[in-house]
Amino acid sequence: MPNRHRLARLALPLAVIAAAAGPALAAGAATTAASDVSDHYFRMKQVQIMDQGQQVPKPAYDLMIPTTWQFKGWVNVGVAEGGCFADWFAVVGDAKSADNSIELQILPQYTWQYVTDPQAQRQLQQQNQQGARYGIKPCPVRMPVHAADFLRQDLLEKYRKGKPIVSIEPFPELNQIARHNLGLPPDGTGNPGGIHTEAARARLAFDDDKGNPVEEWVSAVIVVRALQSGSGVAYDWHAINVMYLRTPKGQLDANDKLFKLIASTIHPDPAWQKYSTGVITTLYRKKQEEEAKQSAIIAQFQQHVADTINGVVANQQRGADNAAFGADQLIRGVQTFRDPSSGATYELSNQYDHAWQNGANEYVMSDDPNFNPNGKLDGNWNSLQVVRPQP
Repeated sequence: MPNRHRLARLALPLAVIAAAAGPALAAGAATTAASDVSDHYFRMKQVQIMDQGQQVPKPAYDLMIPTTWQFKGWVNVGVAEGGCFADWFAVVGDAKSADNSIELQILPQYTWQYVTDPQAQRQLQQQNQQGARYGIKPCPVRMPVHAADFLRQDLLEKYRKGKPIVSIEPFPELNQIARHNLGLPPDGTGNPGGIHTEAARARLAFDDDKGNPVEEWVSAVIVVRALQSGSGVAYDWHAINVMYLRTPKGQLDANDKLFKLIASTIHPDPAWQKYSTGVITTLYRKKQEEEAKQSAIIAQFQQHVADTINGVVANQQRGADNAAFGADQLIRGVQTFRDPSSGATYELSNQYDHAWQNGANEYVMSDDPNFNPNGKLDGNWNSLQVVRPQP
């Protein structure tokens, strides 16, 4: 069991491979591939978003991208537009294909607060106004909105203003990924702790800065936590998993499964998560102590937010503990593989029963029982075994 958790962030869920994503993706997967098998496998590598703000730079997030892609990622501190402490660490990533024609961007999360009690609402606004006098950015007070409305009113209005919107639709796969990462049960099976999630994505078509016609997915997940507070309800809510995927015109659908694949592999580094959560919790609790002198209702709300942040980390660990078998894996399209030489286990796609790893954070999966990467790809590849759930 310990091996599975230690390696979980190295071998993240590869829910789709090139055979499902199309020949255009497979062609860029590995330059040493034989052409007669390139449609039957996809080769990925692990990359990290580094936090350079610490004395010794530390990995903050892990994810997987095609081996020929380039990646850069960083963590900014205290630069969020709003002053909500949950946004204290702004995580950013940018992945591009070798020819720069396809780009995936990971943007920081957004946080708001809201209370239905008119008196508490006025107190929140007054505190924000007082803080502004001393150069303290306010934590925005705003009623929760649906994911589609957040895309339309916020992201697209700010970053893609005037760009033609082809459609806005639910994004259930991303919602399930977010719920798993938050340690929540699959959507439709309950919302413990009053937590509600929903995801949406917008499809755009426009000409880029160079006049080239492109298409784009813009996605986000809304997470809303409700707390009975005084005579009303208080909401701590966020927009997470904010991402863009841009491709040349006519290639967006062919890369849709790759988009979902990469999204499913984005996870915080456990050590960095513990560190960042501790910083954020301390900030909230200091604020709670100050506000306890002014308003019991607002102080209760801030205490709830701090406790919730710690609870999310605990839920994530429980989610990891419970994710090895059962309905959760089916929903996310993964299954467990075992390395017979070390006993370590990995979560990879359940659509491909043949998998290998080379010990350098690279993984190959195939739907062809006769395919073997040894001799066809550079490096030494060790075969992994499927672990079937016990009945």
